[in-house]
Amino acid sequence: MRKNDPKARFSRRRLERLIGELISYAKDLCPEAEIIKVQVPGYEEEDARIEIVVPDEKDDEVHDAISRREFEIFMNEGYDIAVRVLSRSDYESLKAKVERLGLK
Repeated sequence: MRKNDPKARFSRRRLERLIGELISYAKDLCPEAEIIKVQVPGYEEEDARIEIVVPDEKDDEVHDAISRREFEIFMNEGYDIAVRVLSRSDYESLKAKVERLGLK
C-alpha cells in the first residue's frame, strides 16, 4: 500500500512494471531463477508478492540484492512488493511437506 504518501495515486500499470523489473533483476542476477508465484495483491497490506527459487549457492546473493531493490521501491515509490527468495533445497523441502500434509 502507498504508505509514504497516502494521497498518491495507486497505479496498477506502475505496479506491474515494478514487478517486471524485480523479476528481470532476479533473472539478471541468476539466470536459473524460477519465478514460482506472483500475487497481486499480496498478503495483508502488501501490494504484491513474488516468490523466486534459486540454486542453493545463489540464495544469499540474490536475496540481498533483491531486498535492497525492494526497499528502494518502497521508499521511493511507496509500493510494498514482498519478494521471497528461496533456495532450491528449501523449496523442495517445503513442497514435500505440503504434499505429505495433503495441502496441495
